[in-house]
Amino acid sequence: MNFEICERFMSVSGEAPFAGDPVYIIRFSGCNLDCSYCDTPYREEINEILSFDELSSIIFSQTKDYPNLKILFTGGEPLLKKRASGIYELIKLYPNVVFIIETNGSQKIDFGADNAVFVCDIKTPSSLAGDSFDKNNINLLQRKDCIKFVTAKEDLPWILENIKMIRKMNNDVRIYFSPQWGKINPQEIVDFILSNRLDASISIQIHKIIWQADKRGV
Repeated sequence: MNFEICERFMSVSGEAPFAGDPVYIIRFSGCNLDCSYCDTPYREEINEILSFDELSSIIFSQTKDYPNLKILFTGGEPLLKKRASGIYELIKLYPNVVFIIETNGSQKIDFGADNAVFVCDIKTPSSLAGDSFDKNNINLLQRKDCIKFVTAKEDLPWILENIKMIRKMNNDVRIYFSPQWGKINPQEIVDFILSNRLDASISIQIHKIIWQADKRGV
């Protein structure tokens, strides 16, 4: 199996649930969605093609001398096509390494491991991909995983109704609001969470604060 890679680099996790933690980011090429707020316009670039063994070797070399370094798989959409099975095999090879899988929620999450943490988007109406989520994933997510709504102000009532639906199906998974950059004031999200007494948190993209918002490789 070969993996098409857009980019890979060392950084800190920019978002929940491990914001600020050191991570080695592997960005896979390609996505099946075209969200209005996407901050990765280069997601289709293929700058490397790595075999299973090559990617495994990279993970080993990055983590062997760096205690608690996490591996973050992102995209694009990492669970596209046949590479999902390859990603799951990689995760099983390194049971002492935490893997974070950022997924847009359109692909079924049919893998569970103690060291795999899924960050699953539910696309809001303002994303223009609001009907893409596979609702079967709600029951598959565990307490260590999380659901993320990347929101503009006009999405908030819609999100509230969807949180009610989620909690009827899964009372364990963590829920985060992430503000669309420049589309909503984070204070409005906090006020919304508290006024509606929601079991949810806010996640702000700290890498866009540490570096320039459009800077690559961070």
